[in-house]
Amino acid sequence: MKKWIMTFSVLCFVMLMVMGTAQAQKVVKWGALIDLSGPTSDWGKQQAAGQIDAARWINDTGGINGKEFKLIVMDDAYGIDKAMGYYKTLKDVEQVPGLYIQSTGTALSLKELVTRDKMPMFGASFTSKLMDPSKTPYNFIVTTTYEDMSRIALKWIKDNWKDKSRKPKVVHIYPDNPYGRAHLKPAKMYAEEIGIETGPDQIVHWPTADAKSQMITMKEYNPDFAFITSTAMNAAVILKDAKEVGVKTQFVVNIRSLDENLPLLAGKAADGAYGVTTVAPYGAKEVAFMKTMMEYHVKYRKAEKPTLVYCEGWANILVISEVLKGADKKGDLSSTAVKAEFENLKDFDLKGIVPPITITAKDHAPATKAKMYQVKDGKLVPVSDWIDIGRDPKYFGI
Repeated sequence: MKKWIMTFSVLCFVMLMVMGTAQAQKVVKWGALIDLSGPTSDWGKQQAAGQIDAARWINDTGGINGKEFKLIVMDDAYGIDKAMGYYKTLKDVEQVPGLYIQSTGTALSLKELVTRDKMPMFGASFTSKLMDPSKTPYNFIVTTTYEDMSRIALKWIKDNWKDKSRKPKVVHIYPDNPYGRAHLKPAKMYAEEIGIETGPDQIVHWPTADAKSQMITMKEYNPDFAFITSTAMNAAVILKDAKEVGVKTQFVVNIRSLDENLPLLAGKAADGAYGVTTVAPYGAKEVAFMKTMMEYHVKYRKAEKPTLVYCEGWANILVISEVLKGADKKGDLSSTAVKAEFENLKDFDLKGIVPPITITAKDHAPATKAKMYQVKDGKLVPVSDWIDIGRDPKYFGI
């Protein structure tokens, strides 16, 4: 009898374990560390909203091959220490096979750790410093790098420069952090190569409350163009202060500063400003899938004003769900299997939200093109076709 009871107990334990595992396998998790309360929370809240609504759509349309897709979003407030703690929670407690990270500083700080842990990191840090798989084999992004987009903006400036008697003059405005500095070296190298004069940098910290002193200093140099690397909330302060002190420079903002909140926050000071991005603005009629995104936005967050960052959130989840589906079909949702699926993406169609992407085991930079936009009457209007800067190894990862 004792033997029978022991055998029955063991069988019950095994059955419970199997049932627990089967239940766990019905849910496919993914982690996300996003700034919802810190200096870039204007951007982070839109990104999180897009990802959450896209995850809803994934589940409404079949999930991950019939399994529930569970997105776990944590607020790291753009803080590296907090992000490190949440990373451990997502890896050890939630046991996610990969995660999304917003902050460039966090992504750079975690690059050795995610390589050691073999944890795919799909992020908003579009720096090419994380795109060399021989150095950072587990880092991926959804679109063109910051460095390439800065070069695209400079190419557009040079191609449209009319005064043949002199070189156009450009300065860079940015916060002194890993994100703000990411594009500087390749941008300045490229500017020299194509005949653009680079003036003194203007450092504007986050959160930006006042940029008048920097704008007065910049006014003395009198650049033709100023390239802002920031977010819309912080860039709006720069544009308003520039207008107030009488700066005549033409502003060009980067992808993280160009969204529909920029004219909303900066008002008339944003009129005429240019920007470079790969992401379709919210409501773009040429994007057929926009109808679906708009339906979900109206359904779940009607009171909020959406921006193209919301659309980028959708693009991120479309990629993440694709690689999870591929890994799941092969019966292996381990982090290494997920990495392999990222590297199998070839001309993957992101429904027009961003250009199609290709990622290989030798090159994790997914695309090399972007468009130029201009703020006109409070709207983002395209002023160029796709500009493809190509893959030049001397600008890669510096």
